[in-house]
Amino acid sequence: MKILLAACYLLLFCGCSSMMLGGSASGGQELGADNRSTAQMRADDSLTATIRSRYALDTEISQYKIGVSTRNHAVTLSGTVGSFAIRDRAVGIARDTDGVRSVSNQIAVNTQQ
Repeated sequence: MKILLAACYLLLFCGCSSMMLGGSASGGQELGADNRSTAQMRADDSLTATIRSRYALDTEISQYKIGVSTRNHAVTLSGTVGSFAIRDRAVGIARDTDGVRSVSNQIAVNTQQ
């Protein structure tokens, strides 16, 4: 019985190792480890909000769910749109936003929509 109990504990704790180590065992960044200052996080959040609001005002882009995330003035765009023109327009809006240093375009195009 002790061996069975020990085996259960071993399986339980091995499966939770990435959680106990803050996610580092799963190859990602450590959970909760954000070395940006509060001012930098606010600036990044402001850029994200500005780009999202510009997308909401665009009648074609607003039809799609485009993810926007910002870290240290570098914007990452994700999601799927219906044409290359809309993707390029979304990237252009992000690039033309004051304070954006770079844009990583991860938007997929699905012309079958």
